[in-house]
Amino acid sequence: MSWIKKTFSNIKENETVRDFKSAKMGEIFRDILNGNILTNEFFQKQYGLIIMLAVLMFMYVGNRYSCEAQLAKQIELKKDIQDIKYESLTISADLMELSRRSKVLKMINERGINLVEMKTPPVIINDTIIE
Repeated sequence: MSWIKKTFSNIKENETVRDFKSAKMGEIFRDILNGNILTNEFFQKQYGLIIMLAVLMFMYVGNRYSCEAQLAKQIELKKDIQDIKYESLTISADLMELSRRSKVLKMINERGINLVEMKTPPVIINDTIIE
């Protein structure tokens, strides 16, 4: 805790901070607009920090942009999956309707194929080897 107090006391005792406190708001605003604030000794000591903050801001914006792009792609893919599921259900329902016994018999009669329905059920042959 003491190093935090020492850091704040060093900042308060710094001459450049006192210059900011004694300067009027109009002068500070004018210095910001014309760029003279960057020539101030306090800011010259902090260039590394300012550059690091700028890089972090660019990385944050880029990260947010890529996340939004991935989210949009994910939503699009979910919509495509839902459309494909609906199409699959439709095809499955059509196939079930076409494979019904009555529908098969009707299609055979319409096409004139000479097939007769068996009256006896099929016989299941068990394939077992006796040794």
